[in-house]
Amino acid sequence: MLNYIKSECYRALHTRSLYLLLGIFGGLTAFLNLVLYLFTAYTPNFRYGTTSFSYSNLVSQPMLYCIAACIVVSVLYEGDSRNGTRKNSIAYGISRTSMFLGKCVVSLIVSLIILIPVMAVYLGSAVVFLEEAGPVTVQDMLMEIPGVSLIALSALILAILLLELFDKTILGLIVWYAILFAIPKVIFILSMKLSFLTPLALWLPVNFFSAEMTVNLTTCSTIWQTAAGMAKCLLAGTAGILLFGISGVLLLRKKDLS
Repeated sequence: MLNYIKSECYRALHTRSLYLLLGIFGGLTAFLNLVLYLFTAYTPNFRYGTTSFSYSNLVSQPMLYCIAACIVVSVLYEGDSRNGTRKNSIAYGISRTSMFLGKCVVSLIVSLIILIPVMAVYLGSAVVFLEEAGPVTVQDMLMEIPGVSLIALSALILAILLLELFDKTILGLIVWYAILFAIPKVIFILSMKLSFLTPLALWLPVNFFSAEMTVNLTTCSTIWQTAAGMAKCLLAGTAGILLFGISGVLLLRKKDLS
């Protein structure tokens, strides 16, 4: 499997679409801060030209990290079924389980390679273009990364699993969205009437991020700023990693044997 990981890393790092994605992510963050700067310069009484407002766009939406992880996986592997890459790997004796685990490692490495410069551009452009004011600070941005890291990793693993299970990428992405967003929201709504569902609903990331955080122009209260809240994020992420990782190994091993 180590050789497979090395070959996939080489392929990923020599793929034009990876650098295009890096440019898009970095460009969008810089463009956002530039637009806020221009509105501040040319619009009287514009309230949003601050670092706090810029940071709040990410701090208030932690699930964006999960979406970004899914995009990275899609860019790296959505064509494997169509272009025959998966069949060629199987023909060389690499099991689906090994491919799944190898893709998880490679996707994590690539995600970190993208995250570091994009965050540098985000923070740097905010400091250069915008007034440093408001409740949301650089520390809130930086603490969000470890708080969301394991949840984003579980979303990445789920995306890889679904792309391996379904031949059609769009179907895998729909199921991914349903598992991480739609179904948890349905459970949360049902929990308002069925109280026994409340503990489950409030342990699902998309729900506790929206229910246990307040981030706006005057307040920044994040779940990861307390030890208990950070622990909840890490435990939920660990549970997701174990659930999706073990499910992937079992389902793909069964597919190998069939």
